[in-house]
Amino acid sequence: MRLTPMSYKDYIWPCNPETVTVSRAKSIGKYPIPHAGNTLQDLGKGSRTVSGSGAFAGAGCAQKFQKLAAVFSEQGAGQLILPGMAPFSAIFFSLTQKGDPRPNRIAYEFEFWEDGSAPEKESLVSNPEIYCCKAGDTLFSIAASYGIGVDVLLAANPGIQWPNDPGDGTEVTVP
Repeated sequence: MRLTPMSYKDYIWPCNPETVTVSRAKSIGKYPIPHAGNTLQDLGKGSRTVSGSGAFAGAGCAQKFQKLAAVFSEQGAGQLILPGMAPFSAIFFSLTQKGDPRPNRIAYEFEFWEDGSAPEKESLVSNPEIYCCKAGDTLFSIAASYGIGVDVLLAANPGIQWPNDPGDGTEVTVP
């Protein structure tokens, strides 16, 4: 299976980073009420933060890192595409070279912040694929192999009642 390559603006990773984490926090207001404690108010979901790490290896790894650093140096937001997710507008917030560079390997960490300039789309961008379950498959293992969330698989397959054992021969739609 080949995942969609990660890309930002016109830069396409030669191989996807080793780790990618997409996180989000809600904005919560905490208001004191005299003689009664506090009350909390949900002020809505915040922007996504994408962080991760990887390494460029082999001949030309320094040039690959320099190309990524050049994209980091550019001003303004760009479209960020992650495997299994709809593209969204983000700002390349940080790029860190990890450890001492070696002639054949440069490790790095990165962070993007969603800028919220375009309406958010949570849907996946891919053509649906049908996966035929084998004995021992779970929706968790299938989701992991496609690089998507289990909740995405469950939403696309409402007829599956047992995520831990969909059954040998069950067809699973992978969006």
